[in-house]
Amino acid sequence: MIYTDISHLPLNIHEAYLKEGFGGLCTSGTAVIEIFSVSHRIFPNDIVTVLPLQLASIREVSNDFSMTFFKFDKVLFIDIMSSLGKITPDFFFYMRKNFRYHLTNGEAQRFLGFCEIIKFRNSSDDPTFRNETILHLLRIYFWDFYVSFLKANNDNSNSFTNSNKENIAIKFTMLVAEHYRNHREISFYAAELCISPTYLTKVIQEMNGQSPHELIADYVIIEIKKLLRNPLVDVKNVAQQTNFASQSSLSRFFRQQTGMSPSEYRRRIHTIR
Repeated sequence: MIYTDISHLPLNIHEAYLKEGFGGLCTSGTAVIEIFSVSHRIFPNDIVTVLPLQLASIREVSNDFSMTFFKFDKVLFIDIMSSLGKITPDFFFYMRKNFRYHLTNGEAQRFLGFCEIIKFRNSSDDPTFRNETILHLLRIYFWDFYVSFLKANNDNSNSFTNSNKENIAIKFTMLVAEHYRNHREISFYAAELCISPTYLTKVIQEMNGQSPHELIADYVIIEIKKLLRNPLVDVKNVAQQTNFASQSSLSRFFRQQTGMSPSEYRRRIHTIR
């Protein structure tokens, strides 16, 4: 779970949409990391957080470049987001342009201590509880970034400039966050944005590294998982709240997306033996 060998970084010199994201601290040397069109030279005590499905690359890596980092795939990231609840789509675009922060020596040591806690929990916890323990730790990590985002967004002196395609992608994700319970067809969102479904698909694929259908499905899965975390809400009620025709149709969709049934997911997160 915790790495110090940079050969395990999910980055290389060629731009690619990442299957895994990572959070890490540069401990020596320098490198240039680029996320979409934003690049930063990374120095010691810089913390870097890159989300899954970002278009990313690394170059100009010094011989002494090193990082301490953890990785997370899309499934784990959705699990993290499913319990935070307050995250808005523009946060993800903020993270693209603010993936690097410089830490003080004390803050850097706290991050390394955080990594040690993850490493310890991953190796010593009862397997029944291990996943939830690590999820809680990573939720704290991302919540801190969300607080920074809120502060930046409330600062009138701070302005975020986006390209036309980025604005389309942001508006699309905001619309999905508002309407995904009742509208899961691309044509609805294309009409709302006054563009063709074909162009919308092209833009979202380019800006998000996945199709509009996949992004909509992700939002639905986050909502389902959020509801399943409450043991007082039965699966039939989850289906009603997420606008599925029946419990069975929700179960089919959930299994297609996650490889498990809603009941299996609930047993795993509530450690029912």
